[in-house]
Amino acid sequence: MLGNRRLAVMAIMGGCVAAAGSPAIGQVEANGVPLGGFRLYPTLKLTASYDDNVYRTDGGTVSDTFFTEAPGFTLQSDWLRHDLQLFGNLTADQYASRSSENVNDWNLGGSGRLDIAKGLDLSTSGSYNVLHEARTSPDQPGYAKSPTEYSMGLAHAALQYHPYHFSFTVGGDYARYDYDPTQLIGAADLNNTDRNRDEYTGYVKGGYEFSPGYAWFVQANYREVQYDLKIDRTGLNRTNHGYSVNSGLDMLVTDLVKGQLFVGYLNESYKLGLPDVKGFNFGANVDWNPTPFWTVHLTASRTPAATTVALASASDDQMVRLGVDYAILSTVTILAHGSYTDSDFHGSPRHDKYSEGGIGASYFVNRYVDLKVEYTHQERSSSLGGQNYKDNLIYGGFNLHI
Repeated sequence: MLGNRRLAVMAIMGGCVAAAGSPAIGQVEANGVPLGGFRLYPTLKLTASYDDNVYRTDGGTVSDTFFTEAPGFTLQSDWLRHDLQLFGNLTADQYASRSSENVNDWNLGGSGRLDIAKGLDLSTSGSYNVLHEARTSPDQPGYAKSPTEYSMGLAHAALQYHPYHFSFTVGGDYARYDYDPTQLIGAADLNNTDRNRDEYTGYVKGGYEFSPGYAWFVQANYREVQYDLKIDRTGLNRTNHGYSVNSGLDMLVTDLVKGQLFVGYLNESYKLGLPDVKGFNFGANVDWNPTPFWTVHLTASRTPAATTVALASASDDQMVRLGVDYAILSTVTILAHGSYTDSDFHGSPRHDKYSEGGIGASYFVNRYVDLKVEYTHQERSSSLGGQNYKDNLIYGGFNLHI
């Protein structure tokens, strides 16, 4: 969702499987630190950034420099059967002049897989996240003193049966959102209790591997969203439920391409007074390696996201992103990306369009250190007056990992 600062939750009904990017030529994955039957992978990211429009305003822009410290860890089991992983991350932004923008985002969680029998396993995951709403979010008031803090709890469980070429999965997800009050300039704090909610999703998925590494699948999903308060600040009941049916391709383990893509139909139903969101659904998260030197990343999604915009049932975000990595040397990779997002607030006259592009480079020093610099430009064009903005961000820093 565009409003999240650090963590974008893929709320697509029938969302994509995350595709891991390949390291540049000559790079070696981290060794980690052996701890009995586990291996610990500690990381530390340190960057310095310059932002020429901190508050994402249409006029009277304010610039600043900020520094980011992001330590993290992953504790991964090293077992022949079953799997267990624990993780945690902290991201701290510290601004040179605009201390109101300083934030500390963090998360703790874990995931596991129980191998019940040959071809039958149970996977689970959960995390607790403390985040801040970005200045780009349409739900963040322009006269807020600082980004709104919120917490997000996530849980997932799935039972998968995959004998030979066939697979069958039944699973579910739960998400809990709790928002702190938004501090406003020259006014009392804005109570966000009407945004607190529970989201439940259940799904079934069937697949058939018709060629090594390639599987066709059909997936049906049902989602329900329940708010703590039945009536929100605008006098509307935003409780909703919906379903989607998708069909696509899982690219599991191939040298050329990996990830997932699908098309389908979604239908989100809202209470009286709010329009439904329905129609063509799509998603993709694909890495393609046409040559050893080139990697192409494609991401696409349609996400009906919760919003507080008056009269709107949802922010219907339709996004596509294309990235290209080119390894000019065994240790140097050029990075470029571009994206476009169309946000239609169903029931409201507001309609936003986001475009973003960037270019950068990464330098692999050794297995413990890599450096990265990048320039990104982003724009928002909105049908609502005063909501347009342009922003340029330059950052550079390094990652440490063992």
